Amino acid sequence: MVYISRREQLLGCSALPVRMRKIVLQLLFLCCLSVGQAQHEEPQGTKIETEQQAYILHQDCFQQSIYRELGSLKNRVDQLEKERDALPKIAFSAALVESGSWIIGPFNTDTNLVYKKVFTNIGNCYNPSTGIFTVMVKGVYYFRFSAYNDGTPNTNAAMFKNSERIVSIWDTVGEDNEDSASNGAVLELQVGDSVYISLHAQRVVYDDINHYNTFSGFLLFAM
Repeated sequence: MVYISRREQLLGCSALPVRMRKIVLQLLFLCCLSVGQAQHEEPQGTKIETEQQAYILHQDCFQQSIYRELGSLKNRVDQLEKERDALPKIAFSAALVESGSWIIGPFNTDTNLVYKKVFTNIGNCYNPSTGIFTVMVKGVYYFRFSAYNDGTPNTNAAMFKNSERIVSIWDTVGEDNEDSASNGAVLELQVGDSVYISLHAQRVVYDDINHYNTFSGFLLFAM
């Protein structure tokens, strides 16, 4: 006797041979499984459209992020430019003579050199009538000077901060001619300080339109 399950009766398989009924049941199971998968799968076209929309949204977000960064950078650059424009600007450079050729010295005492040919005087801290640079902005400065002579009694000059000798040049060998030297220093200065070049007593410098003797300086940064 062959027993037929209630499920087989409902599916109408009771009249089929046992082997055939098994095959029919397997086919029905596979069909049900395929239908279930199809119900959970999106159509191919819908999937592509969704991916395209996600890509467009991603691009929009990326562009907005770039625009925000560019806007932030522009604001920063504008701020730095304002800060730069607000910084004090101080620089000068001058030579001893404006025209002709001159031997300056010897003097009986140390004498300040007056550099009359002004190339640059931004900030107007250098006075071409006295040869003195007067500090108007507290900060750190760089100064340099050069000296030249074409004969005896040679050259000795020094840079002074107020009454303090900072650096010097020296040449007292009398057997040679046409000597040149230079020196410089970085100085921390207060408002009202003065910097100048002094020619030692009984020494000379020579200058002409080639400007061998110069005095220059500029503000590195304010404090």
